[in-house]
Amino acid sequence: MLTALRIPPFIATLLLAVACSKEPRPATAPGTPLVEQSAADPAQGSADEFRGSFAPGGIAATYSAQFKEGKIQSLQETRQATSQTATYEFLGARLMKYNGAALSSNDSIELELDQQGKVLKAKAGDKDVSAEEIAAIRDRAQSLRSHAVSQYAVKGHEKV
Repeated sequence: MLTALRIPPFIATLLLAVACSKEPRPATAPGTPLVEQSAADPAQGSADEFRGSFAPGGIAATYSAQFKEGKIQSLQETRQATSQTATYEFLGARLMKYNGAALSSNDSIELELDQQGKVLKAKAGDKDVSAEEIAAIRDRAQSLRSHAVSQYAVKGHEKV
């Protein structure tokens, strides 16, 4: 048979009052993130440079890419066969500026685009740059950017 445990009403009331008077503690301290950003992404808040090599479109190049807060800002390339150079500036994944050698000639090109990709300026000296050359520069910029971002991400994980 089961026996009933009898607790005097005074003690039961006292235990209930003590249990109810405690404020629950928060799971984490207020304002403290569950994951610190520096631990999750060591590149955040810092400016880094990454050097690599790649041959998009069969034109071999070495490059230096600048990253800030884990995002690519600019990339400078030197084409190995000709020693021609070019600088690409990005806003996120979007090419914003290009200054450097043409891909199909020895001309020096200055290209500026808006945030929607519209060409604002496309000059090779006093001449306009062809649509084909602009498309080739955009394709090369995307290839170099993608390579730099992926290699930078891999190297960043090796540091952790």
